[in-house]
Amino acid sequence: MSALFCQLGYETAEGVLRSRVAVGVSDPATKVLVAEDCDRIVGVLVMHVLAPWHEAACWAVVSALVVDELARGNGAGALLLSEAVAFARSIGCSHIELSSSEARVRAHAFYERAGFAEVRKRFVKRLTV
Repeated sequence: MSALFCQLGYETAEGVLRSRVAVGVSDPATKVLVAEDCDRIVGVLVMHVLAPWHEAACWAVVSALVVDELARGNGAGALLLSEAVAFARSIGCSHIELSSSEARVRAHAFYERAGFAEVRKRFVKRLTV
């Protein structure tokens, strides 16, 4: 899975991912979906459910969606996103959101075809760990 994240420029150590997967699969607020082709993971989607205090319904936030460069355009991403939307609906989320680098124009078109719309700016402050 770390190779997939590397394709998007995220250098995440395999051990870190293993640890996050172990925690994520047992966390009811986290949904991890994978797409496989011939027993090889070609895509992954990670979604978190939040319960904001100022709204009655929960929200779903996709923190990661990546499909192997060689498998893009073959439906894996659409299937992952469709399953995530269906799950979010099934638990009563009012919406599902995600963010994407401004440079990923092809991904933006994909999200728009899936019914997502750009709605606001994000403000991020990087913290030193």
